[in-house]
Amino acid sequence: MAVVWTAAPLDYKYAEYKERTFKNHKYQLVFYGQLIKDNYDVSVTRGYIIWTRSKNKLVEVPIEEKDFGELKSIVSGILKVIQDCNYPKPTRYKRRCPDCCYRNICERNV
Repeated sequence: MAVVWTAAPLDYKYAEYKERTFKNHKYQLVFYGQLIKDNYDVSVTRGYIIWTRSKNKLVEVPIEEKDFGELKSIVSGILKVIQDCNYPKPTRYKRRCPDCCYRNICERNV
């Protein structure tokens, strides 16, 4: 029987755990997972976050194959922002704002 090697990214957050994992934190792990896959040719099916301000609480975050496809879309969107020198339009859904990396500079919040 062949041994199947896997690996998992581990990230530390200097923050308190609020009983949920934000999308941007998950996709940071997915990005690290992609780097692991590309450089070590191993499977990545989960990642971990340690919340240092919650007594080093360890949270496991599942990573599915579809997440790597979504990561490609996210990276393409980031490259478009950089190449076009233009921020994306604000969302119509205010509930998405807390998880948005543009929330501090968004025209919706100015």
